[in-house]
Amino acid sequence: MINLNKYSAPILASAPRTEPIYIEGRDPVPVTLLTGFLGAGKTTLLNRILNGNHGLRVGVLVNDFGAINIDAELVGAVEENTISLTNGCVCCEIRDDLVNSLEQILTSTKVIDYVILEASGVADPESIVMTFLDRRYEKLLKLDSITCILDAKAIFADGDNEALNMLKLRQIGFADLVILNKTDLVGSEHIEVIKEWIGHHLHRIRIIEAEHCDVPLEVLLAVGRFDPAYLVAQQENTDTESYDTSPAGQMFETWSYESDRPFSLETLRQMVRRELPASIYRCKGIVYVAESPNKRFSLQIVGRRTELSELDDWGERSPRNQIVAIGSSINAQELSRKFDTCLSS
Repeated sequence: MINLNKYSAPILASAPRTEPIYIEGRDPVPVTLLTGFLGAGKTTLLNRILNGNHGLRVGVLVNDFGAINIDAELVGAVEENTISLTNGCVCCEIRDDLVNSLEQILTSTKVIDYVILEASGVADPESIVMTFLDRRYEKLLKLDSITCILDAKAIFADGDNEALNMLKLRQIGFADLVILNKTDLVGSEHIEVIKEWIGHHLHRIRIIEAEHCDVPLEVLLAVGRFDPAYLVAQQENTDTESYDTSPAGQMFETWSYESDRPFSLETLRQMVRRELPASIYRCKGIVYVAESPNKRFSLQIVGRRTELSELDDWGERSPRNQIVAIGSSINAQELSRKFDTCLSS
């Protein structure tokens, strides 16, 4: 049995800075927090990203280099606690505390497109999330998503241990997306029991089934060619396009939507928060709203996280809604209808 008292110390030391951190010429870097209990598959996923040919400069923060299996041919340079790879990725081991390691990787001379932080398997994510939301870091980073990985076979291995079960639920509860990993090791009835257990405690959790954490990076990341907005230009109508099938048999699709008519901002906000199907994992776009017709607004949805924020003026650009979504088993007609109902009359 794991002794949680051993891990009772805060994961973060007090941040030494009080003034905002800003890097001239750089936009805030999107960050994904990767959580999940011991052995769920977080390191497997990180290995896929670090060894992948994805064209992204990803910074990965880990607690222990020893668990990372990096192809020797990819290693470009090794410093005290940092490995730079030839594919543009950087792997940094957390030494003193997370804040210092995060600042180190983001303020280095290497330009990073995206950061993934692997939390300890017994870490409560609350303190990490609060750090990301601190105003000192709002110009340095932005929290893109919180992804929790679950071990489908071992999720109930601790039986009636209330402390461990509560920790797992808190990790799930803070997440925008949940990857139910190792589904090849259990039957369909077991998977349904897991979903019922989660649904009994938490609502509207987006769950992606996977084997060996083999999930398309389009779902996990939102930058570069994995930015859902990139896919708007790839499609000319509101139909769906299938582009990947996981080993677990789950089909992932893209869907896009365009309209010259403005949305009612509040109607759109309520629809995406309450009615967007659970099969939609990411949704992003530029929207035109009736309440502020001269302003562009951005729509960003990752799992349960929804943001509608004001951007700049339309200027010489023609006001237009352009939205794209990534999900599984998308009903294109029904999804288009939901967005149509948000158009201002």
